[in-house]
Amino acid sequence: MEEDYHYELVDLLEDESFIAFINHPSAKEEFHWSSRIKEGKINKEDYELAAYCIHSFHSDARSLTGEEVAQLWANIQQKMRRQKVVRLHPLYLRFSIAVASVLLLMGLFFTQYLKEEKLPTAHFLNIEDVALPEEKTEDIQIISSNDNRMSLKEKNADIVYNDKGEAEVNSQVVAQTKSSDKEDTPGAIGYSQIIVPNGRHVSLTLSDGTKVWLNASSRVVYPSVFGNAGKREIFIEGEAYIEVSPDVNRPFVVKTNQMEVQALGTAFNVTAYNDEVSQTVVLVNGLVSIQTKVEGSQPATLSPNQLFRLTGTEILLKDVKVEQYTSWKEGIYVYHNEQFSLILKRLAHYYGISIEFTPQAGKMTFTGKLDLKEDAGRVLKGFSNTAPVTCRKENNIYYFSTNLKNCLPLK
Repeated sequence: MEEDYHYELVDLLEDESFIAFINHPSAKEEFHWSSRIKEGKINKEDYELAAYCIHSFHSDARSLTGEEVAQLWANIQQKMRRQKVVRLHPLYLRFSIAVASVLLLMGLFFTQYLKEEKLPTAHFLNIEDVALPEEKTEDIQIISSNDNRMSLKEKNADIVYNDKGEAEVNSQVVAQTKSSDKEDTPGAIGYSQIIVPNGRHVSLTLSDGTKVWLNASSRVVYPSVFGNAGKREIFIEGEAYIEVSPDVNRPFVVKTNQMEVQALGTAFNVTAYNDEVSQTVVLVNGLVSIQTKVEGSQPATLSPNQLFRLTGTEILLKDVKVEQYTSWKEGIYVYHNEQFSLILKRLAHYYGISIEFTPQAGKMTFTGKLDLKEDAGRVLKGFSNTAPVTCRKENNIYYFSTNLKNCLPLK
């Protein structure tokens, strides 16, 4: 179809490339169709419903629950009533027959399973489309797939899911928030999320045993229970260190807004802050494959002690000392030839404080190690004793500027 074409539900169900993408998704195709949604050329509800119809048609229909079938049938009827003009061309005849088959199949199930009770809203979201809550808070937030919310005032939280989707938060059992991930009905997925504000940190154990350490100012989206087949997917914003539980039949995929990292059983660090120009992956052990959304890019494979960095459309692959990128989860910040602006941004995230600096100070580079268990003020003012900068605090904001007097070694 033409680039400026506006798709409707029927168009998607008849589009061969869309059907192929839903059945065999790839990062590049996902970027293409997501772009159409953002550009307003595809209604998001139409996209989600079409994807669900295609999945349902190609899967065992008996796996659909009565509630899912009833909701799907109601949505289809509503959409079809809205889209009064249906275009049929010989080229699309085969796909139209497939669409009609799906509708007939759904109609038969609808007759059998429809109940009088109110049906819940079905979820057809891709994991990266789960929205960040509009309201901001200084507490750690846990939002389940059914929108139950829990706020934690502690600076650090330990959250553990068992294989049934039951969660413990700081050793206290909370209500079950089970959701499924591509288990029997791909496309109907319920995702939970954890939002970690500045100055807070979370350790998360997923239902498969994978461990995720979330740095400050980060977010993770995940199913509380992974399906028995297919990929195990989570979405990361910010920074996370991940130790993947091995499972050769279910690759583990970490998505950001710019790339996908796939692993079977390994440990690696992902950095994908929205306010930073680069996203990085550092591999500690095992093997990972990385696919970016850069047009024409090929998958990159990392070996242990290697870094992958994506900056715009530029990709860098190099050997590194992994401690520099993973020590934050132990409360240590190691930096080597790092711009002061990035160091200060990371410290602002970690401690949950406001830091401002002059352009000249931000361009300076430093090498060193900081104990993040120390008080923020003591850490920041320490730069004034060892570097050509001056630190002052005013109205709870730390200000940095250059100070050439500090260029001489201290006696």
